[in-house]
Amino acid sequence: MLRDKMLAVIADVNTQVAEREELVECIAIALLTRKNLFILGAPGQAKSYAINAFRSRITGARQFERLLSKQTDEEQLFGRIDLASLLPGSVARSVLERDSQYQQMHISLKSRITNGQDVGDLPERIERHRKALAELYDGEPQVNTSGKIPEADVVFLDEIFKCNDGVLNSLLTALNERKYTNEGHTYLIPTISFFAASNEIPNFNDPQEKILEAL
Repeated sequence: MLRDKMLAVIADVNTQVAEREELVECIAIALLTRKNLFILGAPGQAKSYAINAFRSRITGARQFERLLSKQTDEEQLFGRIDLASLLPGSVARSVLERDSQYQQMHISLKSRITNGQDVGDLPERIERHRKALAELYDGEPQVNTSGKIPEADVVFLDEIFKCNDGVLNSLLTALNERKYTNEGHTYLIPTISFFAASNEIPNFNDPQEKILEAL
């Protein structure tokens, strides 16, 4: 079943990308083996197009894409600190979203309001539970990773060698170990495959570019 689906996607993508059969096959192999794939080639060789054409046919997968540059910072890739988690008496949205009891009460409240039913003491119960969570997580910074690499199944980083030194270590850990650490908290990254592309290899003899050799 999986073989037939993958072969169908490969054939479909090959109708859209001329003379790139080997590249399309490599993309498929990377996904099947949960490996990363780096593509080097001159501009105009449909590197990005082939990757995007393939991953657009993966239904249900959370995807992340970024064209890297020297201005790209860690927050753009991995998310930023939720300021609510730093305020006394407040609680980060990510904490509320992970708490099943809070979510169930919130859904019930919304349903009662929508149907014109009496909400009873539900708002008070929700607020008490929120305060309890705020007390439990008080002073513990939370990173909002929604829509970023720590919540992506498939990642495409274009012009990967353009990234700056500040994001290099975090990016290496994500690529090699599927982990990201921020404010002492380590997040496991579910990404199946990282895809990356570049028009050129850095000059590793240049002191400013030698740091990219590990990447």
